[in-house]
Amino acid sequence: MNERGLFRKRRPPAGSVPGTLSIDKTEPFPKINLISFSETEFLEREALNPEELVKHTFEPGKVSWVDVQGLGDEKTLRILGDIFNLHPLALEDVANVPQIPKVEEYDNCLFLCLRMIRIADGAIMSEQVSIFISDSFVLTFQERYGDVLDPVRNRMRRGAAIRKMGNDYTAYAIVDTIVDNYYSVLEVMGNSLESLEDELIVRPGKEKLKELYDLKHQLAELKRILWPTRDAIGQLVRNENAYIERKTALYFRDVFDHSMQAIDMLDLYRELTSELMNLYLSSMSNRMNDIMKVLTIISTIFIPLSFVAGVYGMNFAYMPELEVKWAYPIVLGIMVAIASGMLYFFHRRGWFRKY
Repeated sequence: MNERGLFRKRRPPAGSVPGTLSIDKTEPFPKINLISFSETEFLEREALNPEELVKHTFEPGKVSWVDVQGLGDEKTLRILGDIFNLHPLALEDVANVPQIPKVEEYDNCLFLCLRMIRIADGAIMSEQVSIFISDSFVLTFQERYGDVLDPVRNRMRRGAAIRKMGNDYTAYAIVDTIVDNYYSVLEVMGNSLESLEDELIVRPGKEKLKELYDLKHQLAELKRILWPTRDAIGQLVRNENAYIERKTALYFRDVFDHSMQAIDMLDLYRELTSELMNLYLSSMSNRMNDIMKVLTIISTIFIPLSFVAGVYGMNFAYMPELEVKWAYPIVLGIMVAIASGMLYFFHRRGWFRKY
């Protein structure tokens, strides 16, 4: 799900000055998009450069959402930090990804760090979303191009109730959409677990076990994301701050409930994964028992046959039946009769059934 892992983040060299940015040049170049609106006005611009952004007026009472996708250029990030007067430690948390989901309050804004999970090209992708909330702007940073926030943008374009609210409500809509998308990812993983359950019962195999281990690893990654996300949103709900109004805090409480429900789903799927692991081991054990049962039956049948063959294979001069014309076919018939009788006996006992 994440090629780096949640706790393997980009770090500056040991002993670096606080605020040092560790930039991966292979990351996408920052693309700046702006949506600004009031109840009667709406403006949307894409692919801005920082100089164009400086000309925009950020003022209280007007929502201005600046969305930056891509973290591949330190100069652009520094300029954006100067434009919005971001604390150097906050800018460091933006660039040195991934961070643990958290909330921090600075002099001029509130900083919220979350993980956004989405499905792209059939794979589960995880990336950091950094959100700055102020009276006059909402600023978001994303690692890559593309996200799950199109429903929020469409609500803004349609002139829905969000156009009557402030920057804090816009931040809520972004956080709510990110958290709600956890359900979509969990549902896909749940469907995969159900398919694996059916296949493990019918055709247990190593390739299915590998898929199960991959799902188990992804669920572990989700756990390390969802629990701190719940704590971060809970901190927004419990603690008052200057950038989220009390009426908007009620909406964040609803997001907190959604995160709890997602954690419940996650715990259920993790239990199901453990049960499927036990099911696989039981299936393989039963299969081995069936194989051993067949081999044991074959060995048991050949014990008396080997005895008969051993008796008549001894080289004694005065041994009965050695010179009888039909002795050989009679002995073979006796051996066939013994084998058939034993097979019938095993069948009557039910030893050929599969339990």
